[in-house]
Amino acid sequence: MDRMKLAPVRGVLPPVVTPFVNEELDLPAFENNLRALNRTGLSGYVVLGSTGESVYLDEHEKELVLAAAREAAAPGKQLVMGTGQESTRAAIHLTRLAAKHGADFVLVVTPAYFKGQMTPEALMTHFTRVADDSPIPVLLYNVPQFTALNLAPEVVAQLAQHPNIQGIKDSTGDIAQLTEIIRLVPRDFAVLVGSDTVFYPALCVGATGGVLATPNVIPDMLVELFRLFLEGDHRAALGLQRRINPLANLVIREYGIGGLKLAMDMTGFQGGGVRSPLIIPHGARGRLSAELAKLRPDIHPQPEQPTLPMDPGDE
Repeated sequence: MDRMKLAPVRGVLPPVVTPFVNEELDLPAFENNLRALNRTGLSGYVVLGSTGESVYLDEHEKELVLAAAREAAAPGKQLVMGTGQESTRAAIHLTRLAAKHGADFVLVVTPAYFKGQMTPEALMTHFTRVADDSPIPVLLYNVPQFTALNLAPEVVAQLAQHPNIQGIKDSTGDIAQLTEIIRLVPRDFAVLVGSDTVFYPALCVGATGGVLATPNVIPDMLVELFRLFLEGDHRAALGLQRRINPLANLVIREYGIGGLKLAMDMTGFQGGGVRSPLIIPHGARGRLSAELAKLRPDIHPQPEQPTLPMDPGDE
């Protein structure tokens, strides 16, 4: 009997943030975050994904971030770089650059500016050309909440036949769609869920892991959930999922990247600032700290700081 091949990417990988100071890259903070995360059971890191504000970085900045990640990531941690671009030509260029700087995989999002013309044929052609020219394996990235374009399971199944397309990050949060993708793709194709609130259900239907934002804040809890699932302790895994979800909903659905970075600052990491037009959300500190206190005994709820009236001389 043939052994089932393991998926190339599995476990928990956070899409790491890109810290800024006055909107400039803060590479020392970025490296410090990775060194702290190295001490956890995370499988690796996704660099320059959506959470890394990649759409706001130029090519030189992306090279700097990837080089810093390769330097700071511990041996054995898989390094995935987001290289999706609107044109196929640009995606191929950035993908080659990622390989040059030591990425193990690239994560390629669906091009969506001309979404009405992104037919299955156009998407098939795009991803196939990127995979043909990529020196390293390609992971598809489906994130309709940002692109307003869904990569259908049937298209994923066709692309999964390409030897250099080895997985997908599906961030729809749609367990029915995820189940259909898993049914259609080869058994050694990595299917990673990108929605923290459905990590446990996704594992139950066959996902190989997750690219999840909350491990930037509470890495050990998501690693523990994955371990409990692998050991068959479904009651404990489900209980942990339910405990994590209130914080996940805050930092992902309500406050976004600014809220995630604020939560990181509150838990000993260095979230830093965001790049405009993103903002650090006003009024988030109190609610985030209350949820964190339920998960981490060393975190104490902090009252929201009142907004001071503007000095007339500042107008």
